[in-house]
Amino acid sequence: MVTINRFDTLKENRIHGHPMYPVSVYQLECAAGEPILECHWHEELEFIKVTSGKATFQVGADRYEVSEGQAIFIQSGDIHAGYPIELEIPVSCSYDALVFRADFLASSMYDAVQEQFLDPLLQRQLAPPVHLTGAADWEQAVLSLLGEIIRSNVEAAPLHELTTKAQLYLIFSQLFGHAAGQAPHSGAYANREKAGRLKTVLHYIHEHYQEPIRLKELAIQANMSEGHFCRFFRDMMRKSPIDYVNRYRTQQAAKQLEQSDQQIAAIALDAGFDNISYFISVFKQHTGHTPSYYRKKRQQELL
Repeated sequence: MVTINRFDTLKENRIHGHPMYPVSVYQLECAAGEPILECHWHEELEFIKVTSGKATFQVGADRYEVSEGQAIFIQSGDIHAGYPIELEIPVSCSYDALVFRADFLASSMYDAVQEQFLDPLLQRQLAPPVHLTGAADWEQAVLSLLGEIIRSNVEAAPLHELTTKAQLYLIFSQLFGHAAGQAPHSGAYANREKAGRLKTVLHYIHEHYQEPIRLKELAIQANMSEGHFCRFFRDMMRKSPIDYVNRYRTQQAAKQLEQSDQQIAAIALDAGFDNISYFISVFKQHTGHTPSYYRKKRQQELL
């Protein structure tokens, strides 16, 4: 089992598994009201299965309320995130994530499986179901197989590499069998276009967060007017562009507080804040602590 660093960038550079077995399982627990999963994307395919509580997961431009025992399927390149469900009394959430490279299922030679199933999936000619609720018998079968894959990998059970590949083939046979009539259409294309624009904007923020970032510059990246861009960004990310920039800068500052002995003022400047008082206010808003207390607390946790 591997834990996830919550301060990862938008596109994951993490290597999942190893070249001989490109599969990883992650298990996370999130307290009530805590962020569930930061917005990101990767080339690998992924299944996320909620093991307790419930949360809202975003895949591309769509959102799904996923409860205990349910799962979602995330295709290669899909931007995705998880958010607490806004309830009067917040609920906690825990989930397991299975991440693997598509070529784990490929043969050494180009064959019928690659031609008829894997290529259409990766080229978006097929659109398998995303939200697996367990309402149908075939969904129950998929969820059961997914649970067995996660268990065997966490326990490093004998033959788990072999059984994982076999069970993934069984899962995809069910997904493809229920993808009829879900080929990409104009609505799906529009959602992919939205996700593509969002990736461009977030990449720009991650590359330029140390510099002054103006709303006009972000709108240009999305090829939108400023007003349209603000509505688009808030709809996709559930926060304003400025809130996102400040949150990302805070994450970068938190890394430096944990990993270096730099003065707080220098860290603030390096993270893109030109006012120390504003930095402290924003940092406390996003972490619940002042920078100095956060550093002290993290150092104590590492002892």
